[in-house]
Amino acid sequence: MSVNEISTIDSKGRKALNIQVMLQKGKWVLIATGLAILSSLLFSYIKANLSIGTGNVADVNQKIEINLLYVLIPVLVAPVIEEILFRKILPFGLEKLLERINRTTAIIIANGIFAAVHFDWFFFPYFVNGCLYAWSYEKTKDLKVPMLAHISYNLFVFIATSLLAN
Repeated sequence: MSVNEISTIDSKGRKALNIQVMLQKGKWVLIATGLAILSSLLFSYIKANLSIGTGNVADVNQKIEINLLYVLIPVLVAPVIEEILFRKILPFGLEKLLERINRTTAIIIANGIFAAVHFDWFFFPYFVNGCLYAWSYEKTKDLKVPMLAHISYNLFVFIATSLLAN
């Protein structure tokens, strides 16, 4: 979101923040984050009842205790890189490379890859969350929206698992 998108010129020629645009984009961050948390809770419930093991989040949280850098990577760095790659570069690249596929198919393929690179046996939460982030990007056309949703979600997971571990 550029300064021009979030600011307007008032009647006296002064720049003013466009609160409406900021609230609209913030709404999509909250919706995507909330739905990602709900889907993860649902899949966690299913996983707990199916006794399927998952190592990705547990491994990361164990490493987080070792070094603050492990907090910054999963909470800030990874979401930014993943959103650029899986919401912007990969879907657009797939559309161009495979001219026969549409945007929805490209998003589904990109999110399948997004879920697979998390190296977790429980593929579906990552796939669903990826689709939610893609949906928020498609609604706003602003990559910062899914980035903030992804960061918020990872921060929520980090805090929740840290509290449960203690």
